[in-house]
Amino acid sequence: EALDKDQISVRYQPIVRLGDRAIGGFEAYMRWNHPRLGELAASEFILLAEETGLILDLGLHVLDRAARQLGQWQKMLRVDPPLFMHVNVSSRQLLRHDLIQDLKSVLARNTVAPGSLKLEVTESLVMENPEYAAVVLGRMRELGAGLCLDDFGTGYSSLAYLQRFPFDSVKIDPRFVRDTAKGPARAARPVIVGALIDLAHDLGMDVMAEGLEKETEAAEMARFGCEYAQGVVFGEPLTAEECRALIEPAPVETRKKRSAG
Repeated sequence: EALDKDQISVRYQPIVRLGDRAIGGFEAYMRWNHPRLGELAASEFILLAEETGLILDLGLHVLDRAARQLGQWQKMLRVDPPLFMHVNVSSRQLLRHDLIQDLKSVLARNTVAPGSLKLEVTESLVMENPEYAAVVLGRMRELGAGLCLDDFGTGYSSLAYLQRFPFDSVKIDPRFVRDTAKGPARAARPVIVGALIDLAHDLGMDVMAEGLEKETEAAEMARFGCEYAQGVVFGEPLTAEECRALIEPAPVETRKKRSAG
């Protein structure tokens, strides 16, 4: 009913390049604009959606909406590399056979730069059925989607499997990003984070840190060589209109004034 009445919307959280603090892309977050309860985050209804199977319709809806928005932003802001968009993929979506067809349809309907629509899956999810996941992820990459491994370093994937998955980026879990450990764990944290980032780079992947709450965390991740970051320090998930205001190119007159100043 919520889908039929267009109550499912998408918000977008900025993902920032740590090198120059420019916006590199966004992550799409599902919201339910409930007529009685107000705006509900995905965490409040995603389990029910998984259990009922409605996650498939919801997931396709968000993927299509996010791809359309990305195409519009890329036309508006032509930068190199192009803006990208992360969209989470659930267990139900990844392990069903027609996800490939859904992705093909979405990419046919929406013109986006190759690899810029990035499907994000967790390490624990791909390890539910690594052989099948490797095949599906490979097909998705062939269709022109980018792939991001979420919760990197927290799951149980062996290095032998990791090199078989065609990911182009990884996200470091907030537990490694935030400096909250005490005792021996505090000393071990930078060693582990540095090793994770070096490993990802050696495998040809970009690295993102998520869940950043402080500027000091952003500075530390930059020192480690992490390319991208997201978190409340850079902004909460925003509406499409709010994002547009962030990335819209300045008018020519404004640019002239800035250069003259």
